[in-house]
Amino acid sequence: MSAAGQSATPTLADPGMIKDHAGKPCRYLTDGVNLYRYVGTIPGSMGRMIGLENCHSLDLVLWPIAELHTLRLRSVTQAVTSAA
Repeated sequence: MSAAGQSATPTLADPGMIKDHAGKPCRYLTDGVNLYRYVGTIPGSMGRMIGLENCHSLDLVLWPIAELHTLRLRSVTQAVTSAA
């Protein structure tokens, strides 16, 4: 997998979907150091919360959607390889 070239923060299009800078659904996000898997959203006392699983430690972190931009995340897309 490779990090997408755009550094724009992924957006939450609806409560069940994150979209990358191109508007395509994405499940994996990175801050350049850690890889996170989007697991969903829930209502919380600070508004809707996004659940991100750290793929290394398997910790689940809840983050307010309104503050998602502070994480400086970008989408991760699968690298396309050609058959030789």
